[in-house]
Amino acid sequence: MSKRPVAMPAKQSSRLDSSSDEEDARPIARAPSEGHAEKRAREERERKLMKLKKERKRAEKRAREERERARDSKPAVKRPKKNLSEHVGGVKKGAVVQWKTLEHNGVVFPPAYEPHGVPLTYDGQDIVLLPHEEEIAGFFAVMKDTDYAQKPVFVKNFMDGFKAALKNGPHAFITDFTKCDFTKMFMHFLAIREKKKEMTSEEKKRIKAEKDKAEEPYTWATIDGRREKVGNFRIEPPGLFRGRGEHPKMGKIKRRVMPEDITINIGKDAKVPEPPAGHRWKAVIHNDTATWLAGWNDVVNTKDWKYVQFGATSSVKAESDQKKYEKARSLHKFIEKIRADYKRNMASESKEMAQLAVTTYLVDKLALRAGGEKDEDLADTVGVCTLRAGHIKFMEDNVIEFDFLGKDSIQYLQQHKIDETAYKCLQRFVRGKGPEMDIFDAVDPSKVNAHLQTLMPGLTIKVFRTYNASITLDRLLKDTNNKDTTLQKKATYDAANKEVAILCNHQKGVSKAHDAQMDKLNEKKKGLAKQITEMKKKKDDKNQKKKLAALKERANKLAIQMNMKEELKTVSLGTSKINYLDPRITISWCKRHEVPPNVVFTKALIDKFHWAMNCEMDYRFCDEAKPAVAE
Repeated sequence: MSKRPVAMPAKQSSRLDSSSDEEDARPIARAPSEGHAEKRAREERERKLMKLKKERKRAEKRAREERERARDSKPAVKRPKKNLSEHVGGVKKGAVVQWKTLEHNGVVFPPAYEPHGVPLTYDGQDIVLLPHEEEIAGFFAVMKDTDYAQKPVFVKNFMDGFKAALKNGPHAFITDFTKCDFTKMFMHFLAIREKKKEMTSEEKKRIKAEKDKAEEPYTWATIDGRREKVGNFRIEPPGLFRGRGEHPKMGKIKRRVMPEDITINIGKDAKVPEPPAGHRWKAVIHNDTATWLAGWNDVVNTKDWKYVQFGATSSVKAESDQKKYEKARSLHKFIEKIRADYKRNMASESKEMAQLAVTTYLVDKLALRAGGEKDEDLADTVGVCTLRAGHIKFMEDNVIEFDFLGKDSIQYLQQHKIDETAYKCLQRFVRGKGPEMDIFDAVDPSKVNAHLQTLMPGLTIKVFRTYNASITLDRLLKDTNNKDTTLQKKATYDAANKEVAILCNHQKGVSKAHDAQMDKLNEKKKGLAKQITEMKKKKDDKNQKKKLAALKERANKLAIQMNMKEELKTVSLGTSKINYLDPRITISWCKRHEVPPNVVFTKALIDKFHWAMNCEMDYRFCDEAKPAVAE
C-alpha cells in the first residue's frame, strides 16, 4: 500500500510546506507580526537567501559547462518541437473545426512616440538625443528608482540595447552606464504623472470616455453570428523586459510591435481589418481550427507566440473552461488504474518504462509541471522531466528535498516523504551522475504524455495538476463549520486555497507595504484592547454588555484578518482560482454555507465563470471527493 507523500518543512522555506503528516493537514495559524525582532530575523533570512542566489550565479557557468559535457556523453533524446506552422495557418493533426464565420476589427496599436527634448546627462554634460535614442533612454528613466534598476543583469541588458541603438550615430560615445544620469528625464516623467493626478474627476472621465469610444470596435468579434467580447486587443507598448524572478533577459529592449509582425486570423468572406497607413500585415490566414484573432512572435523571447483571443467572459472561453474541468473530473474514473500502472512499472527492468512511471508518480503526487529543455539564454526553469541530479537531496525515511527554479523562476524548495519504490528508483537514476546531469535521461514531456494517452484518452500532465488541485479544494472545504461567521468561513476557504497554492507552488514575494500594513493593524488592535479595558470599568453604563460584545466582535474579526494576512503574505491564491480550481466547487460551497460569491471571488472571476453560477448546491468535483492518494 502506497502512502501519500507528506510535505515536510525545508530549512529555508518552511512557509511553503505543510506542517503535518496527516492527510487532512490544515495550515497552522501564525501569530501576527511580533515587531522589530521578527523583522530583523526576516531580513537576516533574506540576506542569507541573497547570498545563496549569488553563490548559485557564480557556479552557473561551471554548471552549464558540466551540463554540456553530460549531454554530449549520453545518447541523444529527441525533445518535442513546437509546430510553428500552426501559428501561421497550418492545421494541427486531429484539430477540430471551431467556427464557420469569424469577423473582427484587428488590434489597437500604442500611440507613436512623441519626443520631449529633455536631455540625458552623460559625464556631466547634457545630451539631447535623437528621437529613437530618447525613447529608449526614457524606458530606463521611468524605472530609475525601482528594484529592477539596481540589478546588474537588468542594467547590462538595457545598456547593451541602448548602445546598439546609439551605434553609428552622433552619440555613439555614450558607452559607460556609470556616467549616465537619467534624473532630468525621470523628473520630466514624474511631472507628467503628477499633472495627471491633479486632473479633475470630470477630466479623467472625459478622457476615458473618448478612449473607450475609439476602442469600442475592437472590443467585439463575431463568431458564427454570435457577438463576443475580445480579450487583449491592445498591442503592448515598447519598453524594457522585466520577466519574473531572476530572468536572464530582464532589461532587454522590447521594440515596438509593427503591423508587419502580425498575422491576422479571420473568416474567408470577412472584411480584413485595415493596417495603419503605410503598413501591411505579415499574413492573413483563415484557420478555422483556431479561435485566436491575431498573433505574433514575442519581440524578446522570439520563440514564444502571443495571441489576441476572445475575452474571459465569452462563450468560447466558457466552453473551453468547462471542457478542461470535465476532462479533469473524468480522470477520477481512471486514477486507481493509473496509480497501479506506475506502481507496477517502477520495478520494470526497462529504464525508459521505470522513468515514465516515476515521472508520472511525481506529477500525480507533487503536482509538478512537465518541464522542457530551454535555450541557454532563457531562465533555467525546470519541471519533472528536466530535473537534474543536483535538484534533489536524499534524506532519511524516504524523504527527498527538492530545490529548483520552477515556472517564472519561482524557487521550489520543499521536502516530501515519497513512496519507497520511487525513492529507490531515484537513487538508481542519479547514481554516477554529476549535479548537472538529467535524472530522467530516457524520457521527455512528449513521451510522458504519449504514455498517459494509453492510460486515458486526452490525459496530459496538466490534467493531473487540475485534477489534484480541484479535488484537494473539494476535500478540504468539507470541514467548513456552518455555524461560523462569514468571515470565519472565508478564512476556512482561504486556508484550503492556500493548501492548493502550496501544492502547485504558487508563490509571491512579500509586499513592500506588508510590514507597514501589519503595524497599522497592530495599532488598531491595541486601540480596541484599550477600548475594551475602559468599557469594562463603566459599570454604570446600561448598555455595557452590548457595547462590550460589539468591541470584542470587532477585535475577533481583526485578529482573523491579521492572521490570514500574515499566513498568505507569500502565497498567491489567484493563480489556482483562475487556472486550476473547478469554479463549481466554490460556487456550490457558497450556496451550501450561505456565503456570497463575491466574498471569495473577484468580480472578474464571477464574470469569467458565469457558466458555473447555476451549479447545484450539492455539486462535488467527483462522486467521492476523497484525498488524492492511492489506496
